[in-house]
Amino acid sequence: MNLRAEYSARLWTINGNRRLLCARLVVPGILVTCALSARAQQPGCEYKDIDVAKYGNQPFQNPPSIESQNGSLSTTLTVQYTDAAKTSLGGCPLKLRSYNGLVVGPTLRIKPGDVLDVNLNNQLPKETPDEIQAQFNQENSSAWLGTMPNSYNTTNLHFHGLHVSPAGNSDNVLLAIAPQSQFAYEVKVPSTHPIGTYWYHAHAHGSTAIQVGSSMAGAIIIEDDPNKIPKSLRDATANEKILVIQTILYDTDGKLDDITKLFPGPAHPNPTNCAQAGNLGTWPCAKRWETVNGQIVPIITMRPGEVQRWRLIDTSFRESVSFFVQGHPLYEIALDGNYLGRVDMWPANTPLDLEPGYRSDVLIQALQSDAGKTFQMFDAPSPAATSLRGVEEPEHLLAILKVDGEPMNMALPTSAEMAPLAPFGGTDLRKTALGVQQVTFKLGGDMQGQKGYFQVNYQSFNPTHIRQLVLNSTEMWALTTVGDPTGVPNPVAPPPPHVFHIHVNPFQWARTGPDGKPELVWKDTLLVQGPAITNIYTKYTDYIGQFVMHCHILDHEDLGMMEMEEVVDSASGVRNGHHH
Repeated sequence: MNLRAEYSARLWTINGNRRLLCARLVVPGILVTCALSARAQQPGCEYKDIDVAKYGNQPFQNPPSIESQNGSLSTTLTVQYTDAAKTSLGGCPLKLRSYNGLVVGPTLRIKPGDVLDVNLNNQLPKETPDEIQAQFNQENSSAWLGTMPNSYNTTNLHFHGLHVSPAGNSDNVLLAIAPQSQFAYEVKVPSTHPIGTYWYHAHAHGSTAIQVGSSMAGAIIIEDDPNKIPKSLRDATANEKILVIQTILYDTDGKLDDITKLFPGPAHPNPTNCAQAGNLGTWPCAKRWETVNGQIVPIITMRPGEVQRWRLIDTSFRESVSFFVQGHPLYEIALDGNYLGRVDMWPANTPLDLEPGYRSDVLIQALQSDAGKTFQMFDAPSPAATSLRGVEEPEHLLAILKVDGEPMNMALPTSAEMAPLAPFGGTDLRKTALGVQQVTFKLGGDMQGQKGYFQVNYQSFNPTHIRQLVLNSTEMWALTTVGDPTGVPNPVAPPPPHVFHIHVNPFQWARTGPDGKPELVWKDTLLVQGPAITNIYTKYTDYIGQFVMHCHILDHEDLGMMEMEEVVDSASGVRNGHHH
């Protein structure tokens, strides 16, 4: 077939600057789903406001839970389409890629020293050559690719934040589990692993955004030893809530098969700008809802005086979630799985920053005076300067807190009680770091104004380009982002924010705490805003092998904003130019 291509550049506007987003490819003879088509819409799936009173406001439900037994969590995750006859959101029957047919994956609950034995059974259908070509065209016409991406029905598993081996059948995201095949993962969690909230999701290069944007994500909880935590924390955890925050995107057929729909849409969506080529069906124009565990505005009930532990997980493909609960301070005790070793109290109505991949464990207390009242839980609006979409983001209602029932008298833990739980004690890697690694995220356009560059250090992802790191060394990483230089058509300016994530080893970062003072925290995922440089510090411990570092805006990752890393057990054999 002669694949003649017709390009039309898709632009969006920020602060008066026209910016290249992607080029569209319409291929004669092949249905490319990013092309607008005049097909009938599935009833309930139209791009219109969702009736929350009709489809939301149901009692909050934690995701289904699977617990380890005798040192092993053995389960099968079946990758399959949801059954549209049984699964819907906002009145739209869904046919989306999922784990076990559910719009939120089951929570995997393990203990330090356990083994995750997960059989990943990919029951998605094999694509035809024409379907694979159409998928490739979506990505290839949007970005300068350095390697062939996987098809949308090819998958694998990433155990996000776990300090485990990246090799073999462990947390190996270089695997590609083809449709109609299965693979047995065996992830050995060290007995010294930090307690906390982690998550898993699909991570095959080329299909990550489509699959996670469909709902392929779930929580991993490494559980506390009840004898080693304060009674107040034990009591708060007894009725804990897991909030898997999702941006599940679907078209008017209840499907997601077009990576360009995951790109940003207009800042202030209206019928005119949403009708422009490429905008219809993007997150702002599709009018889909930010869900919690696949629910639209669920209602969490607490008793007056009760303290609950909430585990917040931002699993979105591109959403800054500024989380707050009306009138209630949030007592943060952990970040990205790691206990802070203190209680950080964020004052009432102060939004807590969650970026894609972030986790935050918070304690919340319903006051005695709250009895009989309800409070709204929001994703606060984001200004264009900090938004991952590069545009103003409106406020989103996430959930409702209802205070009802018999009063309780529960206590909050103190910072002194939490101090022994800090996983790395008083370690300050800034004092021992020697080497320096640099990361520059580059998003920009080509000189013809047709395709984008999604790069790390000015190179698109290529599995043969490997940065080597030496086991047990401690280094500073200097992170920044850049846009286009002057002279490029439709330049990207100012440098857009990106979300740095590195596998295997967590890092230290100095943030501003709620008291306005700097504090060292451990994380595995971090918002990076150029042109300023963000410094983090890490030590490569326990594991050698290859893994990746990338932007956790998932279409950026699929389109090339990812790099191979390899920890080697000595400095010998380090390739010239790949170790700084």
